[in-house]
Amino acid sequence: MNAALRERITQYMEKCNSCTIATVSADGQPSASTVFFKNRGMNIFFNTGRDSQKVRNILENPRVSIAMQAGPPPTKDRDIKGIQYFGKGRIVSSPNASEVPKAVMARHKAFNSATAGNSVIVEVTPDKVYLIDYSLGFRHRDLIGF
Repeated sequence: MNAALRERITQYMEKCNSCTIATVSADGQPSASTVFFKNRGMNIFFNTGRDSQKVRNILENPRVSIAMQAGPPPTKDRDIKGIQYFGKGRIVSSPNASEVPKAVMARHKAFNSATAGNSVIVEVTPDKVYLIDYSLGFRHRDLIGF
């Protein structure tokens, strides 16, 4: 695996506070939601309501797609940069909470303070990740597969 590209991708991810995650229900209904997240390497962690559509969809179909972009929206084609991420989500069980980055745990605890036990942490592991950078050419994407 290209270590330099992997490093560029993780550095870009660390500049992003939120991402849009797309899930699909068992009957094929797509759903997209914006979430705050934290990455650990190439894995993405976020917390969400235990009864959210995201969780129901991931339990039925773990395949997800994620888009993220740092900074303000681009104003020219060559300014388009971001990440397209394809992977599998899973609900992190309590004994595995030590695997979750502290930034997500802090947010999770704050989220849960209003209604204790009402949220869960989701971990997404990658299948393939594209780093998009149109400054290197129209539709330029670098790919890492797992």
